[in-house]
Amino acid sequence: MDYRIRVGDTLPGIAVKFGVSVSALTEANTQISNPDQVFPNELLHIPSPAPPADDLASVLAAVVTYVVQPGDTMSSIAAAHNMSLAALEAANPQVTSPTSIQVGEVLNIEAGTPSPAPAPAPSEAIAIGSVTYARFAGTGNVAEWIRRACHFIGLPHDNWVRGYKVLCARESSDQPNAINNHDSNAWGPIQSDGYPLHCSRGIAQCIPDTFASYHQNSTSHDIYNPVANIAASINYVRARYGVAADGHDLAAKVQQADPSRPPKGY
Repeated sequence: MDYRIRVGDTLPGIAVKFGVSVSALTEANTQISNPDQVFPNELLHIPSPAPPADDLASVLAAVVTYVVQPGDTMSSIAAAHNMSLAALEAANPQVTSPTSIQVGEVLNIEAGTPSPAPAPAPSEAIAIGSVTYARFAGTGNVAEWIRRACHFIGLPHDNWVRGYKVLCARESSDQPNAINNHDSNAWGPIQSDGYPLHCSRGIAQCIPDTFASYHQNSTSHDIYNPVANIAASINYVRARYGVAADGHDLAAKVQQADPSRPPKGY
């Protein structure tokens, strides 16, 4: 799971909070060059303590996590994950005031309940320190990259190609190596590409936090790789906005993918 650093946090304190060792926490977050200096709002990957073998299946099946986004409420998060507000509150006893959750807060989401709503796309979260920043030097075009991303996820691609051609044109002008170093995300330690950690990058303008959390298994760990960037973005919009697997409602739920409406960040 991931944890957003808050004012006053230290690595030892976070380690104690989640029952892991400081060394394990440091190894899982190689982007931290100085363990004695962490920054509020930075995203950490929390390695899970190994459960007993006979409990492993139930632990993995019972809980997933969700990072609170701007505009979220407990009610909207519960609805997006097809669960009751009471169940969401019960799964998060650490939330003392359900009416004032904070952006970046990590919530437990109970999984495994049968639901007619689409499940989040299959993804494999990676530690943010595992994200790499080599500029893309390959070939291809936007439609091809979108189709390949859908192939890795296991989605029919027609609607996703239509919507993501609009989204990518608006986000990056179809440039896999695009980077936004001037908005509110442009902060954090400088990475190997010369820009702050949390800058939006790539053809779909993922921030490394989102790219890591929604990384698609079998795709590159490089954020500038257009297939990996698009796949992580698709996984994110499915989880965040509840877009259907076939993408038929993508334009309706994500304005940035709708050519009939003005651009709007997602």
